[in-house]
Amino acid sequence: MTDLPTPDVPVPDLDDLRFQPLVDAAKRALPQRAPEWTDHNVSDPGIALVEACAERTDQLIYRVDRMTGRQRSAVLRLMGITPLPASPGRVTVLFTRTGEATVRPEIPAGTEVRTGGEEPVVLRTTAALVLEAGQVTGQVEAVEEPVAVTELLGVADGGPGGRFPTRHRPWGPGTPVPDPPFGPPLVVRVDGTPWTAVRTFAEAGPESTVHWWDDAACEVVFGPLVPTEDGPRQHGKKPPAGARVSAEYHCHRGRKGSVPAGTPLTVAGETGLTAAVQDVVTAPGDAEDWQQALERAGLGLAPLRRAVTAADHEQLVEEHVAGLARVRVTALTRPTDSRVPDALPAPPRPAAVLASLVAAHRPERAVHYYDDDGTITPLSLPLPPPVQDPAVTGDDDVPVPVREAGRLDAVVRTAEDAPRLWFYLGQCLWDGGEAQPVATAFPGLPAAFTSDVDAVTLLPDPRADDAYELFFFKGETFHHRAYTCTDRAFLPRPGSRGVTSLVSEAFPGLSPQCQVSPDAVVTIGGVFFFLKGTRTEPALWRREDDPLHVLLVPQVHGDPGVRPAAGAFDVPPGTLAEVKNVVEASRLLGERLRVGAPRYHSFGIAATVRPWSSTAADVGRALEEAEKALRRFFHPTAGGPDGRGWPWGRRVHAGDVFTVLEGVPEIRGATSVALTAGIGGGTVPSVEVSDGGLVLLDTVDIEPDTTEG
Repeated sequence: MTDLPTPDVPVPDLDDLRFQPLVDAAKRALPQRAPEWTDHNVSDPGIALVEACAERTDQLIYRVDRMTGRQRSAVLRLMGITPLPASPGRVTVLFTRTGEATVRPEIPAGTEVRTGGEEPVVLRTTAALVLEAGQVTGQVEAVEEPVAVTELLGVADGGPGGRFPTRHRPWGPGTPVPDPPFGPPLVVRVDGTPWTAVRTFAEAGPESTVHWWDDAACEVVFGPLVPTEDGPRQHGKKPPAGARVSAEYHCHRGRKGSVPAGTPLTVAGETGLTAAVQDVVTAPGDAEDWQQALERAGLGLAPLRRAVTAADHEQLVEEHVAGLARVRVTALTRPTDSRVPDALPAPPRPAAVLASLVAAHRPERAVHYYDDDGTITPLSLPLPPPVQDPAVTGDDDVPVPVREAGRLDAVVRTAEDAPRLWFYLGQCLWDGGEAQPVATAFPGLPAAFTSDVDAVTLLPDPRADDAYELFFFKGETFHHRAYTCTDRAFLPRPGSRGVTSLVSEAFPGLSPQCQVSPDAVVTIGGVFFFLKGTRTEPALWRREDDPLHVLLVPQVHGDPGVRPAAGAFDVPPGTLAEVKNVVEASRLLGERLRVGAPRYHSFGIAATVRPWSSTAADVGRALEEAEKALRRFFHPTAGGPDGRGWPWGRRVHAGDVFTVLEGVPEIRGATSVALTAGIGGGTVPSVEVSDGGLVLLDTVDIEPDTTEG
């Protein structure tokens, strides 16, 4: 019989970033990062260091890409890192007497209360509650009960060292005890017979019906076959082939078991008593994955005392200040409204824009100058005409020297009726004036920015009519400095100094396409608009001395489905003072931070829905449930797709409202949705949210759809 050739199985190329591309990328960055470094030959000691770093990086990438989940669990096990199971929630339960004096005065500890529904959340009180004579209500803490799970883990194949993962991570109390048990309270059965848990297989014989719990991998492990000098030895009995392996354990639901304040509860075994959740003491948490466990363990090994990143500030505030639901530390680099203003309309416009002219003061119109068949030609957009000034003629005419040069780098103008300043071939030319070198027109400007710049724009200083910050963009960098404009000349402002920065660092909200060599840059209302090809992207300039904003959202007690009271999200003065003390003690020298509340964007919803039932009572209930669902989804601390609060800076679309309403059981569907925002409450296509901002749902107007069909 002839063996047929087997086709090669393609092997994925995981480590696609190798030594030479890493070295090449580092060399390409040297001219911009270190222009004084001119020797890039392999004999240069610096290049040798770059190559050494690239080789080490190549090796690390290779190893990380080939680490399997089993290997990762083994590393976590060696480090003593175990992911935490889902944790229970703790609430305060308010009991109310509804019957006569036949109700016993004491509600014992361990009294069971539960929510409604097919899968109720069960809680038990942690202490006894005594209702004195004449006392109608009383409160006591209760903790969520774990859910019992009986799970078929799999069928044994008869081999040694069998591993069977559980679907959930079993719950085990973390309180210290004199002789702690090994692993969680877990019962493992093989064909219905329990097998004993052991700490190690070292003392187990080949017929010992034992198992070991791998806490790092969340797996039940059976006896391995260990090679010895006298031959292989079986430690622990192997489940026979075809045996059914099952496990019985308890676990918590995590965030799915959340019980918000105001939830009605049923008291088990008691009459004449009603109960409801008064406050949430501790919200339930989901089980950790290996990445979260690794981060927690690393932070535990090296406790934070000094904040270097924004995440460090957030962690320190969350650890040391109570009463906060959310903390966000950000530079606020994205404008609130990302729409393109009227002065910069969307395409049609030329695909290759050489420059865009927008006046710094009163930016009522824009002119795009572009190369058409080798000739620089102006393109006037259909916008309101500029201010007519007899002293300035031919507003859209390109000066003859610029046209003859066939090159245009940038053009700026301080006001609609002011002359323009043209940049071309290292020259500057005012309308009706004579050309001069850029280096002469802007004293102190670095030589790299005196010619072949990609764009020039100016930002007016609101404190003075003749003061501007000029920006010169070239490649992936830009240079800015404060100037005063008088009599067709820009003079450096006394005490100002120029700063050269990376576009990606100073304008982090930009896409990678616009961070390098933009076609044009203009400023309108303090927002920078970068033009690249057919793209127009807004961004905020992050000054070198701009502070980080520490945004605080306090814990708000009450049902998220109910409209919050006015001032519910105001940060208490005491909490604000605590946060300032933590930030001041942990910040780096010279770092500036501003502590306060985020900006809340109020909006309203008007919708028309079709309830499943047409009776008046059912329609009223459907509309009520729809409003509760909307308020929960857009809640700052309990809303959002993940239930952790509305995402920072995320705008609201009508589609979000449709998605929520489609999930309400009492509603067949939504037929129309409208969003309102602003002082006048006008209808908007979407609710714009500032960077680091949140939303507050104000008015909700839901009407039933009475049309047939």
